[in-house]
Amino acid sequence: MKLLFMRHGESKSQAKLVQNSDPDILNNLTSNGIQQVKDASKIFNGKLNAVYSSPYIRTKETAQIFLDTIKQPLSIITDERLCEIDYGFHGGDTKKHPEMIEVATKQIAGDYEIRFGRTGENKREIVTRFFNFMIDIFNKHDTDDTILAITHGRAISIIEYEFCKINNIACELSGTKNAQIKEIILTDDRINKAEQHLQSINKVKNTII
Repeated sequence: MKLLFMRHGESKSQAKLVQNSDPDILNNLTSNGIQQVKDASKIFNGKLNAVYSSPYIRTKETAQIFLDTIKQPLSIITDERLCEIDYGFHGGDTKKHPEMIEVATKQIAGDYEIRFGRTGENKREIVTRFFNFMIDIFNKHDTDDTILAITHGRAISIIEYEFCKINNIACELSGTKNAQIKEIILTDDRINKAEQHLQSINKVKNTII
């Protein structure tokens, strides 16, 4: 199975036209973001079998523009597990804050329990919800299907790196640009490793408690 993780196009909060604290309905795509998605869809060569999206306006809009451009009339399936990372008290406006960078650095180094902010997510929780999503769609769809999942930048980067690491796949640790698509190939063996990894990191969590 081919799983395509795609980051939404540029949103109004990224362009500083609205605040991240504003209602989500105000944080749709900018004209530049719309064009980014159209450009990405024009170079897509293939047939999609299903499209999933996080529940935010900017991701659902990205999914619809992509489908309209490639002229494939699929329904968009909303899945909460594709949500943006919960950054706790920091919010989305402070991703370059020194404390945020420190947390991200420790997560990359293998710390699954350190949290973003006082109440935000840790790496174990992020990996758990995304890996569970991947396991579920692998079990739900045919092995030769191509699935598009519209989600958020840092989450894609974390999951891509984690999935490559447990499967010994060469992977560049890099950010995910707006409307960028990253491909992950799902197989029985790789899904089995993902399930084992979830058991391992959540077993350690229960031991800590």
